[in-house]
Amino acid sequence: MRGEQLAALVRPHLAGRVEIRVLPFDARAMPPPVVRALATLIPAGAVVMFVKFAAKGITRAHLAPLRRRACAIGLDSVDMALDAIPFDLFDFHVAASISGREALAARLAALDLGSVPVELLHHHSDPRLDRVEIPVPRPFRCGYVGAVKNVAVPPALDGEVTLLPVNYARDMDRVIPRLGHFPLHFAVRPETALTASECREYKPFTKGFTAARCRANILVNRGADDAEALLGSDYPFLVENSDPASVIAGYERAREAYGSPLWLDGLERLRAMDNLVTPPALARQLERILDRVTA
Repeated sequence: MRGEQLAALVRPHLAGRVEIRVLPFDARAMPPPVVRALATLIPAGAVVMFVKFAAKGITRAHLAPLRRRACAIGLDSVDMALDAIPFDLFDFHVAASISGREALAARLAALDLGSVPVELLHHHSDPRLDRVEIPVPRPFRCGYVGAVKNVAVPPALDGEVTLLPVNYARDMDRVIPRLGHFPLHFAVRPETALTASECREYKPFTKGFTAARCRANILVNRGADDAEALLGSDYPFLVENSDPASVIAGYERAREAYGSPLWLDGLERLRAMDNLVTPPALARQLERILDRVTA
């Protein structure tokens, strides 16, 4: 989603100002001589940005031929664990979440690399969600979209939360026809997944952006990455933790609020989130990043 999809979304809105190319790259399968050949495809003065695992195993020898062509080389680590990021190899870093940006900046400062820029590029929702159809009327229903291992549904809600398993990108085509039927998206994660540590992964709030595109509210841990930052600390459907009692109370609060002013206030916050990841908005974010790292 951060490669071809993102490029396709922003390219029309950068035409005449920025040219974007996406090239396949896997440092583990590309010895430096192959990278030297690849470097000839990069225009002089370009900004090169690696995305997540494309940089896994990368070395200075890989980057040397690229540096002779590029004016800056950065890493968009998305949700890589902090201890898997080679911080000293890049001129700038891009985060897919607000919490990730803060963590990257803190780690760079701790490494005495505080002058290395860290930029924010929000993680867009799947463009295929534009095909979601919202039925009218839409009765209250709650659904979870994603890998089942990452959700914490209390046994008491087994019959209330519909699981829509998505493990691979291709799975979205199967669930999209059903998504419009769920005005509440369930996104409560096990609390252990949110615990700070040296190997912590900072996840973009993709489930929130997915709910926003489906014109739904979301039931989510208060401590989930970016939940409070994007929805506000007083968003009505935050649950304090993944304890069953807290989750059940949050679910009942959402069900009772359905269609009320409280519900509509929640939808307005999700709509504001969605505006952050429209193609024009993403293009503006990317253009600002390019301006800063080439200044």
